[in-house]
Amino acid sequence: MSSSPNIDLSSLLSSYNALVTYIPLKTEVSFRNFISLPTNVYEIPPRASIDPYEEAKKVQERFSGASVAILLPGKEFDLSGTRRGQGGGWYDRFLSSVPRHWFRVGFCYQHQVSTEPLTRNEWDEPVDALCVVDGDTLTLHRF
Repeated sequence: MSSSPNIDLSSLLSSYNALVTYIPLKTEVSFRNFISLPTNVYEIPPRASIDPYEEAKKVQERFSGASVAILLPGKEFDLSGTRRGQGGGWYDRFLSSVPRHWFRVGFCYQHQVSTEPLTRNEWDEPVDALCVVDGDTLTLHRF
């Protein structure tokens, strides 16, 4: 794991030519405060109303052959990439259906980072990096 304080997230993501994002809920980090969205973006609609497997299929069809980064929220993360979401498993099912080499970036606030390892179940899909927001500071942890 490595950490980089005050990184330019846009620079990190510039090596990817497609971006999958989410519409933040009130309790989730708005990544838009930290990056400028490129033109090749797929925004996942509100998750309660859509099937994660169908959404994964749409994204794969749209970005076939592209290098893709996925931005995703969570309620809790640990510093080895384990993620806890809303409890319904939507993102775990979505991530299990997209290519594993797509770069997965979690977003959370500092108080949502567990200093203790979270239990990783067999169905849990980890992230490759975690962006932690503390006020105006963004810290990147890569796993």
